[in-house]
Formats: sequence, structure tokens, C-alpha cells
Amino acid sequence: MSTEKGQSQGQWRLISEVIKKGICVKCGACVGLCPYFSYYDGQVVVTDRCNAETWRCVQICPRIPYDKESLYGLIHGEPQGKDPIGPYLKVIAARSTDPEIRQRAQYGGVITALLVHALELGLIDSAVLTDKGNGLAPRGVLCGDREAIVRCSGSRYTASGALEQLNVALNQGKGKLAFVGLPCQMEALARMEASEPDGKERAEHVAFRLGLFCTWALDYRSLREYLKAKGISGKPKRFDIPPPPSEVFVLEMEGERKEYPLSELREMVQEGCKLCEDMTAEFADISVGTLEGEEGWNTVVVRTKRGMDLFERVLGNGALEQKQIPKANLEHLKDAANNKRLRAQQANEERDNG
Repeated sequence: MSTEKGQSQGQWRLISEVIKKGICVKCGACVGLCPYFSYYDGQVVVTDRCNAETWRCVQICPRIPYDKESLYGLIHGEPQGKDPIGPYLKVIAARSTDPEIRQRAQYGGVITALLVHALELGLIDSAVLTDKGNGLAPRGVLCGDREAIVRCSGSRYTASGALEQLNVALNQGKGKLAFVGLPCQMEALARMEASEPDGKERAEHVAFRLGLFCTWALDYRSLREYLKAKGISGKPKRFDIPPPPSEVFVLEMEGERKEYPLSELREMVQEGCKLCEDMTAEFADISVGTLEGEEGWNTVVVRTKRGMDLFERVLGNGALEQKQIPKANLEHLKDAANNKRLRAQQANEERDNG
């Protein structure tokens, strides 16, 4: 394996196999873990050569091949099954009972409700979420109070390097943390737990992993240029992609709503997203998405015992309400997850075959 002088093989692999090939998903896992990677305006950049031989960046990168069965065994205590949404204890429809949270959330506000009450109950000291960008690409932010958590409500639809902030918080000993992220970020977190030399110790400080359903994420810079060409200036209040058959990307500004063909937005999907098989964040404790056809409700996939303990505790406190998910919704979710997996497998095969 040929590397540049003074450069570790780990850094060389990440640059040559991921960054230069254009398949980095900007999850932020390598940033803050290695001082020679940085996240700026939606891109992971290399600031200097690294000569460390721990290879931690390679161990955790979701675009580097790995032993999936071993990781499933570590996180779930069982091999990967055939269910396209991964292992779970229950799938339910739920929403926050707090009017403010529901009004500011993308859909049902379940993630926000879980975090706010985990904080109030002393189960976590803070949570790492994704901010709204403030002129640059969204990135991770450490939230230690209710208002900070609620302020981060809503979907972004672009990549964010939020794991950078988690790494920083772990480095600084910020106590018990919750992390909210996309499937690629949940995978990176799981791989961190399995990594050497100190992954298990770092993972012990992450009390809860809350995953978001994701079909793909847009490249932030491409989206910014697209909106600029459409004459959009200022900071959007909200993005949305309504369930099929709408096929539109919705942008809400102060006092106005604009719609753009989803087909145009798909041209901005990150290349690395096309290789991802996971739609429902299978390595999370709890995974959350929209409940199609029922505005204001979330689909909630509870996967682990600690996820179930959190969900039941917040539900018991009256901060959440739940109802059975319609059978048709669950079947559609599994179909969508399976279709993403098949598309990704085909894309990976095509890439491997040149």
C-alpha cells in the first residue's frame, strides 16, 4: 500500500478510498476523532498528514467495508436477519403531547419529546443534534437545555457532520450524551464501539442513539446553488418532502411556500448515499420517521432494551401518546426499506466491477 511520506496508511485509505472517490457522506465520524480532518461548510477536508497507526478513522467510516455480522452481534446480540427494517422490539405510531413541540417539530415531535424528558429525568446531561446552519451547512451542536433541543427540531435533508460534535463532547468528558443522526451516523457510532483502542470506553458515554429514517441526503453546497439560481435568498424556515405521490420538495420561507420537482433535487443526492443499504437506522436504540398518510404522527421503531426503557418511561410520564401503526403502513415501510437495500446492493456491485 503506497502512501505519501509521513502519512499513515489509515489516513491514506480514507482519502483514496472515500474522499477522492466522492463517496464521503459527511457524517463527521472522522472529524474530532482525528485532528487532521475538519468539517467546513458541508465538506470533510484534510488539514495535514497524520502519522498515527491506530486507523480509528478507517475503523468507523461507514463507506469503508466491514464485518456487518460481527457488528450486528455486538449491538443487537444476534446476526442480521431478513427483515428489511432490522431488529426491533416493537413498531408503533406516536407523537408528543406538548403543543409547542408538535408545532415546531417536522411531524410528531417524538425525538424532541424523548430528549427533553431524558434531560429532565437526569438520564442524559446533554444531546448532540443538528443545527439549521446559520448561513453555512448544518452541523452538530451540543444541547443542554429544553429550548436548545426544541430549537433543533425539524428535518434538514442535507448531510451534516454532527458526529464531529459528539467526538468533541466525548473528548471533553461532557457526561451522559444522547445522539440523533442518520443511518450512516448510527453505523459509524456502532463501529466506534467496536473500534480499537478505546471505542468501547467512548461508547459507554453515549446513553441513547436516536436514528432518523433516511432514503438519501442532499449535498448542501449543491442545494444552496440550486436555491440561489431559483432566486431564493435568506434562511429557509422549513424543508419538507411530503409522502408519495406528491414528488415535490417543499421550501417554507417567512410568509411563503415554494415547491420544486423532486426529480431536480435527486440530482444533488450524495454519491455515497447511493451505496447505503440502511433506510431505518438499524443500529439505533430507537428509530423515528414520518407516519405516511397521518399528519402529525411519527413511525417509531424501538430496537433495544434501553430504547424501550426510555420510550416507556416518557410515555408513562404523559409526554408521548401512542397508537397502533396501520398494517399497510408497516408493509409499505418494509417495502421501501427493502427497495433501498436492493438499489444500494446493485450500486455497490457496479462500483466493485468498475
